[in-house]
Amino acid sequence: MDIEYVLKLIANNGFPLVLSIYLVYKLEFFITEIIKNQKEFSQDITAEIKEIKKTINDLRVDFARNQ
Repeated sequence: MDIEYVLKLIANNGFPLVLSIYLVYKLEFFITEIIKNQKEFSQDITAEIKEIKKTINDLRVDFARNQ
């Protein structure tokens, strides 16, 4: 194999490979951020549901006392 041929292979295939690796890395970063945000959202929703349940329970108790 000729060195010029090898350099052409690296030039033609190396850049797309490097670009692909970079894009996969960035995609992994965004997916990690999405998962982190989804977990925070899930925790917030769970806290809101608990608060709603407590409020409903308090209303039931108040209603039962007034009857």
